[in-house]
Amino acid sequence: MKTSIATVSINGTLKEKIIAIANAGFDGVEIFENDFLTNNLSPKEVKKIVKDNGLEITLFQPFRDFEGMPDNHRIRAFDRAKRKFDIMQELETDLVLICSNTSNISLGGIDRAADDFYELGEIAKERSIKIGYEALAWGKYVNDHRDAWEIVRRANHENVGIILDSFHTLSKKIDLKSISSIPAEKIFIVQLADAPYYEMDLLYWSRHFRNMPGQGDLPINDFMTYLNHTGYDGYLSLEIFNDNYRSGPRDLIAKDGKRSLISLINETDKKKKNTTIIHNIEFIEFALEEKNLELLENFLIMLGFKEIGKHKSKSIKLFIFDDVKIILNYENTILVKEGRKQGPSPYAFGIKVNDIKSLLHNAKSLDIDFIRKDSNQSMDVINNIDGSIYIVDHNNSNVWEKDFNLQEKNLSNEFDLKIDHIAQTLHQDEMSSALLSYTTLFGTKKSPIFDIIDPSGITKSQIVENEEQTFRMTINGADNKNTIAGKFLENKKGSGIQHVALSTNNLIELVKKLINQGQEFLKISKNYYDDIEARFGLDYEFCKELERLNILYDEDDSGSFLQIYSPVFNDNFFFEFVQRINDYKGYGANNALFRIAAQKYANNN
Repeated sequence: MKTSIATVSINGTLKEKIIAIANAGFDGVEIFENDFLTNNLSPKEVKKIVKDNGLEITLFQPFRDFEGMPDNHRIRAFDRAKRKFDIMQELETDLVLICSNTSNISLGGIDRAADDFYELGEIAKERSIKIGYEALAWGKYVNDHRDAWEIVRRANHENVGIILDSFHTLSKKIDLKSISSIPAEKIFIVQLADAPYYEMDLLYWSRHFRNMPGQGDLPINDFMTYLNHTGYDGYLSLEIFNDNYRSGPRDLIAKDGKRSLISLINETDKKKKNTTIIHNIEFIEFALEEKNLELLENFLIMLGFKEIGKHKSKSIKLFIFDDVKIILNYENTILVKEGRKQGPSPYAFGIKVNDIKSLLHNAKSLDIDFIRKDSNQSMDVINNIDGSIYIVDHNNSNVWEKDFNLQEKNLSNEFDLKIDHIAQTLHQDEMSSALLSYTTLFGTKKSPIFDIIDPSGITKSQIVENEEQTFRMTINGADNKNTIAGKFLENKKGSGIQHVALSTNNLIELVKKLINQGQEFLKISKNYYDDIEARFGLDYEFCKELERLNILYDEDDSGSFLQIYSPVFNDNFFFEFVQRINDYKGYGANNALFRIAAQKYANNN
């Protein structure tokens, strides 16, 4: 299938939009009428820009309030259509989108609408133009693609077909099986858009919150499955109305759009389906200058980490605590220099995958930047919007022995410590792009967006996981500089890893041991413990022990959760230690408010 996108989906002038769309690798572009009307280019000049950039115009849209109009208005509707056809012929495009009527003066009746489309089809045929009819979810009489198809079927004209739009169908939860009965040749184009689930007016939802396939909560894959049953092999075109996209970086948004379509096509084609398996997060890497090395080393040692080796040829140290590996990189490479701009901080992490060759092939098809390993670099690197990702071969178990002079090889595993998840903080308008890179490249699943309450505002958050939950990540988006997440972005002057959560099989004993070694933890308000004792019906002595140790508590339907936080290092990073009891699935989101309040109190005292 070929790919297309409507100019309304990104910002800029019409020419800027066309160039960005071409650079992203699309095959075609829908010209949105307002983009055409608000620029000073003639139709022939627009046509030339499109062709010079290797695109074709897939659609001219929208044409509103056509079918079912009373007599005088009907005459005017046909006159308007003829003028649109004039423009289309100059643009050299042959498909117009007519959306279902929303006018209060329009008249109902499937046969009346079918007669209108047959008559217009005759006019369009003389000009070699095709008419695509789309059911708006809020149309006055036609708001379901099944009714739109019945009108097209009764019109029975070769130049009249249907346009399917995933949002209009999925937002109303219309039975998708009905798509399968539409002949492929009568589907003139398919428009795709995802969206987060919101309970709101359909028009407002559509006009402000659409996003790329895979970024929202609608069952786009199911829509595609039934579309494939028809044998349709024409254009898939994005039509995205989104407030953030209207002000965001158009090149990035256009590339995200192309990436989302490629991934969607692959996901619904068994021959192309992503087979990459993520096993776990293998390590976290810090970037720092050598002068800050001792400061960070002491921080890690107090938390129980131990230096066990130095790189054989580079300024890199390896620290380990049970199964958790931390790399301190004080090389002078461009990548490291970029990562340490705001002082010592985690700037990259390594993930272990089953098939690096397949992963990098997928990255190339998705236009995701990566650096191949060479004599100077032992791992492949993905350049992501929220930091660099090293790729570790699951079949290469001796990578550490190969690159490092290890002082110890058989380390104890007293607390079964592992990397539970990492938390990345980004500007809110970067969230969807970061999320898309994980879901498309690694085949991870995502949660719906939820709010994290900060005393100074709201931070948006989404969870990214693999099926086995051995790879977990929270992606947090901030647009308020007064929140903890916002201050992190301000201090770091960019996105990055804000904290790393380490899981253990015995958090209470681990915390006691670290406290005895002199480690301090984030102090939580006494009032919190009075509340959780009553809320969860906790044993009094158990609750008092949690209070003494500053451990937070949560429960879900499957189990319970203990968590504790280190002090913030360098004003931009901290560790979390957690214990998942039974089959607890969450991340302690209910405790985020108390953690944030405690961090703000610590910052001010």
